[in-house]
Amino acid sequence: ENGHMSAASPWAWPRVVALAIVLLAFGLRVAGLGQQELRGDEAFGYFFAQRDYAEIIDATIELQEPHPVASYFVQRAWLGVAGDSELALRFPSAWFGVLAVALLLRLAMRLGFRRGPALLAMALLAISPYAIWHAQDARMYSMSLALTIAAVWLGIETLQRQRVAWGLAYTAAAWLALHTHYYAVFVLVALNLFVLTRAIFVPRTRANLATWIMWQMLVGALYLPWLAGASTILGGYGGNGDSPAFAAMAERSFAVF
Repeated sequence: ENGHMSAASPWAWPRVVALAIVLLAFGLRVAGLGQQELRGDEAFGYFFAQRDYAEIIDATIELQEPHPVASYFVQRAWLGVAGDSELALRFPSAWFGVLAVALLLRLAMRLGFRRGPALLAMALLAISPYAIWHAQDARMYSMSLALTIAAVWLGIETLQRQRVAWGLAYTAAAWLALHTHYYAVFVLVALNLFVLTRAIFVPRTRANLATWIMWQMLVGALYLPWLAGASTILGGYGGNGDSPAFAAMAERSFAVF
């Protein structure tokens, strides 16, 4: 029995630490979740989510709303169960924020990180003020974070395992990420650049390239109907406020830290 326990202990403590980090992430994200009044964008999302699902799609295109519909669909379904308090409205963001922390550990382990660095990455996301702020904001950004992490993890699983179930899971995560925020496409492009670069420099991985391309074509085919309907938004949206040049943008971004 003692030998059994000592053999299991190296596997036990990382799970305990991971669970503690997830609980910490949850606590930091739900603390004071309903205390602040809704800010402008949160109120906009609330009123948007009061529509029927078909009306949400029509209004998104008609009003040139610069974000896709997935987060509004989630809000619509959740508020029908949980009510419309500030806490209820923000809870999906907090939940997806915690999910992102857990998924980051899975991604890190799949990339070959040792347990220590993987847990550290997880902990840094758990306590990140930036991530906590968005997890307490009733918008789509926390949901987008979780779905893009999931898409990368499931994409790597698809490459490694070469099973249809993993490919379908990746397709679903990528498709949902694209319906949550248009910038999810940059994460998918980065993932595909990694796969193509690996195929160039690691010849033995080229055998799986055709299957990978097939999954990307499936994601594109499923997303194409929305892309066609939202083409006027993508081509005509000018942003809210000024659009600084690259140097000014970088200065503003780094000044936040």
